Amino acid sequence: MKVTSILLLCALVLLRVSGNTRADLLERQAKCDSEIPGCTKIYAPVCGTDGKTYSNECLLCVENKKRQNPVLIKKSGPC
Repeated sequence: MKVTSILLLCALVLLRVSGNTRADLLERQAKCDSEIPGCTKIYAPVCGTDGKTYSNECLLCVENKKRQNPVLIKKSGPC
């Protein structure tokens, strides 16, 4: 009984640590306003499909305004 409990606890910890849900694995378009007056300095990093970490989604939008092929958000958090 004790061994089973320990194995179950270990399995739950591994599932929680790995934490990749199906939604995390899907790339998505950044939510950009048509006119970006300026970005906040709030650090909420996103990982772009170009392999770069952007400090927040707004800064990724600013980068996309300069590009012909937009960078998508690969995942929330740093790359």
